[in-house]
Amino acid sequence: MKRISLAFLLIVFCFLFISTIVAEAAPVGKITRIEGRVDVLKAGQRSVMNVSLGDSVDVGDIYRAKTNSRAEITFINKNILRIAPATRVQVSQYSDEGNRSNQVMKLDRGKVQAVSGEEFVKKVSSFAEGNKFEVHTPNAVAGIRGSGMTVGFAQMVTGLFFETGKGYFYNPSAPGRVVNVTAGFVSFVVGTGGIPSRPVQGNVSYVGGSGSSSPQAENTTASTGTGNSNLNVQLTSLTSSVATTTLFTPPPVIPNVFVGVVPSLSGTYNDPFETVNVSLNNVKFYGPTATGTPQSWKADSVTGTYESIRNSPGTNFKGMALSGSGMTANLIITSDLDTGLMSGNWTANIASGNAPTGVGTCTTPFTFSGTAAGTWNGTIVGNTETGVINGNASGVAPSVLTQDPIAAPNILVGSLPVLSGTLGSPNMFVELTNVKFYGPSATAPQVWLGAVTGSFDPASPLSARLNTPVTLTSGANVATFTLNGVNGTAWTGSVTSGSAPSGVGTYPSPIVFSGHSTGTVGASSISGTASGTAK
Repeated sequence: MKRISLAFLLIVFCFLFISTIVAEAAPVGKITRIEGRVDVLKAGQRSVMNVSLGDSVDVGDIYRAKTNSRAEITFINKNILRIAPATRVQVSQYSDEGNRSNQVMKLDRGKVQAVSGEEFVKKVSSFAEGNKFEVHTPNAVAGIRGSGMTVGFAQMVTGLFFETGKGYFYNPSAPGRVVNVTAGFVSFVVGTGGIPSRPVQGNVSYVGGSGSSSPQAENTTASTGTGNSNLNVQLTSLTSSVATTTLFTPPPVIPNVFVGVVPSLSGTYNDPFETVNVSLNNVKFYGPTATGTPQSWKADSVTGTYESIRNSPGTNFKGMALSGSGMTANLIITSDLDTGLMSGNWTANIASGNAPTGVGTCTTPFTFSGTAAGTWNGTIVGNTETGVINGNASGVAPSVLTQDPIAAPNILVGSLPVLSGTLGSPNMFVELTNVKFYGPSATAPQVWLGAVTGSFDPASPLSARLNTPVTLTSGANVATFTLNGVNGTAWTGSVTSGSAPSGVGTYPSPIVFSGHSTGTVGASSISGTASGTAK
């Protein structure tokens, strides 16, 4: 009986052992698309084999896509790995049991796209920490949580872009510095000790790592994983939708040979309330060679001045056109330059940069973009604030931003000579004179500016007229003036319910307008200015 039992147990053990070996050796997926020349080095083999459509995929397989070649692997759990040209990637780990699914792809060079299947998404939704679909490079780990991502690697730079969903990104040498990346955003890890850059909006073309078309790259042996890859790293300073603003911080561009310099790119903004001048000084361009097309640029400094009327309805300055040495660009403010605060920080995009004749030793046209940032500081003289602007700017070529400059509303559309009215008791007479309307064109008023004059009976203090509306009229044109505050010899007020039903000047349609006013108090008179917006 004991011999039979031992024999039975031995048979069961052998069966389980053989079953385990068969299970471990079972394919984990298959090739579902192929284009061009792709080969595979199987685990334990010394020679590579050409890949064909429908071939089985096993753990340990190392796939190499040659120039202009691609492949797609669909795993048993319906996760997908798409292999770009000039790419070397290994199926390092795969397990899918119960509520746990773990996949790791090792990317040695080139670019891959990882897309999660419905089964994996369900598992992540229930057991997020117990499931992973990751791409590992020599300096980064990128993982998806029910989404799709593209990962590129070359020259110790890993780029990550999420097409859909979201995921995580970190350097295994600093596993505690994890960055979350969401759809539409890119991040980079530069060098062996780098940490993921702050995610910024971009697209898959920024990832890089597409490899080289040179024969050396094609003939690289599977054992070394080295090649003549060339990475063109790009980042973006696009502002996100609605009110979110992201700041562009480009990683090092390799290589960085000096190509040429532009002494300045400068511009001026004018409207009835303020004037802003900005100059990007000594804008230096760098590229792969002294005659190659630039890949990056940097300004030694950003300087400027501004002059703003105090108590105006707020800055209209959003951007300006820059030019210099045959180049043009647009500066687009991405944070408020609130001169009423006297000092603060500002950020801007440099968009639509164009060098139609190149720069320095590069005679090829190119585009460029980037960001600028700095501080402003002002002083008050009378009713005007003047100040200086300082900062720095840098970016990439070719341009990854396109945005037209904001038109300065400085074209005179028309004017209303006078609107006047009288307050009964205690009496006060008020006139709003020479009300001029400005806009980006002669038929589009956006802002207005005028003068305020008035008189009152000194028998009672001016403060007795506070918060009492005065109706101002001139034919069908009307507005309401209200004295809001008196402080010594200064007063503040508002202009509301302004209406010009027949328009003004070259604009024949009805206009509504409102704004603020401020001025000084005399013995029996007031004087000052008023300004605001028009629609």
